[in-house]
Amino acid sequence: MTEAVRPSSRLSIVDAARGTALAAMFVYHFVWDLGFFRVVPPEMPASPGFKFFGHIIAGSFLALVGISHALATRNGIKWKPWAFRLSMIIAAAALITLVTYYLFPESYIFFGILHCIVVGSLLALLFTRVPWPITALVGLAIILGPIWASERFDPVNWWLGLGFDEPRTNDWRPVFPWSGFALVGLALAQAIPFERWPAGLLSWRERNRPTRWLVQGGRHSLLVYLVHQPVLLAIAFLLSLFFVQRQLPQTTPTAAFQNACEARCLEVQPNRQYCAAACSCVVKEAQTAGLWDKVLRNTLEPGERVTYDALTQQCVRRANPEISP
Repeated sequence: MTEAVRPSSRLSIVDAARGTALAAMFVYHFVWDLGFFRVVPPEMPASPGFKFFGHIIAGSFLALVGISHALATRNGIKWKPWAFRLSMIIAAAALITLVTYYLFPESYIFFGILHCIVVGSLLALLFTRVPWPITALVGLAIILGPIWASERFDPVNWWLGLGFDEPRTNDWRPVFPWSGFALVGLALAQAIPFERWPAGLLSWRERNRPTRWLVQGGRHSLLVYLVHQPVLLAIAFLLSLFFVQRQLPQTTPTAAFQNACEARCLEVQPNRQYCAAACSCVVKEAQTAGLWDKVLRNTLEPGERVTYDALTQQCVRRANPEISP
């Protein structure tokens, strides 16, 4: 048996893949940080295309959890190293929650990628010796689970991910659908055992500085994950000192809604003061009723839509006597 396929060895190609996912994550987080400090438009990190980029990164990390588990357990489960690794991830996830709760109490991370990796690791352990078709089917069922989501799951939506509403948090990777990618990765490694991989992949070694960085980053991914964001935030903050005011107007979601509301109002009532008063009233009343976040995301439920329409009509009537058209 060659060095590349010895049970106790690591596969450099897997470490490089994990390092590549880390590099993509650096790009994603750095753009998010630049948006946070308004060096780039703050809506950029929230755009559908950029969110999809983040989803690809998260799915890659979790699939690699399953692949790495298959690699580490192909000659039996080594319980002490496995438990040590899992405990380190749990501690890191708890640290992320505590730090983000202190820095961003309104959007702290309570179930992000590290929390989901913990669940994915436990699922991979549970399916270690299960036939790969069953593992793949369960993984796909978890990934597709949100399609059949029901409102009744909302009370546990903070970790399960089967409710309608997305909570306010800087990173949300709930059990459904994300942990399913770990099982899909495990099933892939079960269906195509490492011994059947092409010899070029099994014997691949880093031969230049960039690939060495990828492999080393992949081998120490948890440490890199914990360190990278403070560094990127510091760089983004320094850039904001020079570029934030010179490049971009600052537009909040509330201001964008106000502008759009006034534009629609002016189409039927050409009185700017009247429209400004009516739209400001709608924003205030929706916030008071606790509907504002759902209004911005356009996720009002039928009963809430009735309430919102009623307060909108109330604001129209309230503004009319104060400012005659």
